[in-house]
Amino acid sequence: MLKNLIAATAIIFAFATSTSAQNKYFLTYYNKAEKLYESEDYGKAKLYYDSALKINPKHAFSFYKRGKALFAEAKMQEAINDFNTSLFLNPKNADAYNFRGDAKINLQDTLAGIRDFDTSILLKPDNFYFRIDRGYAYLDIDSNSLALKDFKYAYQLNETIYDAPYYTGVAYFHLENYDSSHVYFNKASMIDSTNSSPYYYKSRINYIEDNYNAALTEINAAIRLVSKKAHYYVLRAKIYMFNEDEYDDDMAIEDLNKAIKMGSEEAKELLEEYFSEGDA
Repeated sequence: MLKNLIAATAIIFAFATSTSAQNKYFLTYYNKAEKLYESEDYGKAKLYYDSALKINPKHAFSFYKRGKALFAEAKMQEAINDFNTSLFLNPKNADAYNFRGDAKINLQDTLAGIRDFDTSILLKPDNFYFRIDRGYAYLDIDSNSLALKDFKYAYQLNETIYDAPYYTGVAYFHLENYDSSHVYFNKASMIDSTNSSPYYYKSRINYIEDNYNAALTEINAAIRLVSKKAHYYVLRAKIYMFNEDEYDDDMAIEDLNKAIKMGSEEAKELLEEYFSEGDA
């Protein structure tokens, strides 16, 4: 009896010692992986997550973090596989659903991505970035009204983050509600005046509404901020062409040539069309 008790105690002690050692090694690998991840050394971080998971293959959060490291290296299918395992082990991780949705969208499966975003929002309905991500996905499939709902919800959550007013403006633009679109682009510019995109969209709005001088002012502001976007020069060329000043045609041709050097097919077509009309 006493021998059996001593033997049982020895087994328990050996198991506890082994478990303690395993936990120690697991934490060593996991913490090293975390430091490497934070320093954006994702490849090395993955290797340490590998080592941690060999010791504890049921650690859901390690699968999630390794999935994020793979995502950062644009290894989308591998990332999805890790997110799948993480969610099998812990189906309540809203962030894992959101990252898996992003990965699926990167693989051109937008509808599947939206389904994951739906779940992440169900678990965390007031997460600002979950709303932005799903709204952007809705824009991708031209579901502009649904996109607008998510962007406005995000704006109500935090109106000081640039993405909320900017993407609200984009959604309104695609819904052809140009007055509201203009208001939100102005709000976005007040948050970040160095971003050229709101100026570009405001120029498009003025161009659509035949306000060519205002359109020119806005696109000039966009080009001052970012001078390497071909579609900015294409838009300015169109404004010059429709403006009544005959000297603007020369500037339009100059802008189209700049856009062509940047690889714009639209600029090439516009220039060919311009000269064919002149010959006629």
